[in-house]
Amino acid sequence: MSAPTAVRGRAPGAPAGGTGGRLPGLDGLRGVAALVVLVHHSLLLTPALMAVHDDPAAPRGALVQAVSATPLHLLWDGEVAVQVFFVLSGFVLTVAATRPAHRWGPYYPQRLLRLYLPVWAAVVLAVALRFAVPAGDTSGLSPWLTFHGDVGRAGVLGDLLLLVGPAGSTMTALWSLRWEVLFSLLLPAFVLLATRLRHWAPLVLGALAAVAWLGAVTGPVDQPYALGALYQLPLFALGCVLAAGRDRVAAVTARWGSAAWAGVLVAAVLLTTSYWLLDLGGDRADVPLGVAALTRVLQAAGAGLLVLAALGPLARPLRHPAVRWLGTRSFSLYLVHEPVVVAVGYLTGWTSPAVLLLTVPASLLLAEGFFRAVERPSHRLSRGVGRRLTRRAAPVG
Repeated sequence: MSAPTAVRGRAPGAPAGGTGGRLPGLDGLRGVAALVVLVHHSLLLTPALMAVHDDPAAPRGALVQAVSATPLHLLWDGEVAVQVFFVLSGFVLTVAATRPAHRWGPYYPQRLLRLYLPVWAAVVLAVALRFAVPAGDTSGLSPWLTFHGDVGRAGVLGDLLLLVGPAGSTMTALWSLRWEVLFSLLLPAFVLLATRLRHWAPLVLGALAAVAWLGAVTGPVDQPYALGALYQLPLFALGCVLAAGRDRVAAVTARWGSAAWAGVLVAAVLLTTSYWLLDLGGDRADVPLGVAALTRVLQAAGAGLLVLAALGPLARPLRHPAVRWLGTRSFSLYLVHEPVVVAVGYLTGWTSPAVLLLTVPASLLLAEGFFRAVERPSHRLSRGVGRRLTRRAAPVG
């Protein structure tokens, strides 16, 4: 997931919305996506839902079928939420990088501080909770929960470094931060290509779709979180392309009118493609690999369409104060929720969706504390470092 990145000082042609040049619709969408990831991990404590998540062909009752093979799946599809995060990162960072006042010199230390300092604190929190709440008797518990056993030094080191060694040992959610860091390091190249090729956007989008399809074909198509760079990086690039053409984006979303909500529905259908489309063919094992990979490309398209909707018809509901609060705390919530879910799972042994009554409020409270104690100070430090580097680089006289 991406760290919340405010777009201050509207870039030329940036979509309007909110005060101070911020894009509150995107802030709100990021918050909703973080909440979806929290619900996703909480519901994985339920063995029946974990079975469907692990194997979409697993037997299921009518209720499980309804929440797994319809657009209702979006309410707890954490993997799709991460796809939305990646597109959002590409969009927001490109808008920020194309502001007249942007300087690449301070960018890297600022960005890495904003990412790594909260991650390091979250890893320490996860390890501390793992020691404080032992696993105990794990019989009857979800395999997702029992996966969170003892973490070795290599696992902790991998989560602290993100780019080196295994990532996701202390918290499975950290797999996405590896791609976030990698994209952040490559951002200048992405921005350069997106801006230089902005007049060829349809061809660029087609090329990205082809690369993402190839990445899905050559990877574990049934495990999007395990797909490699050929699939993950085009998601960020999609956001970059949309941001580079934000004049057109603003014009298009302004003309959506009464058809806007139809676009939202299309996005919801595309985002759940891999769950409902393949079911139409009966046994998933008989579905050609190329078709299965195509569903992942359609999901990426749905994520991009949802970002456009956040700039258009969804902007108003996403500006609600509660949703915007979620947006400002989204990175903290993403980092701290999983240790909370694991601790609640081991402490209570609950295996029903009722566990949400504990995991959601506890995670939100901890996210607020983490934001105040860790994330906000890291932002201040990052801005301070940026100001110092900018002053040093300024010409004298």
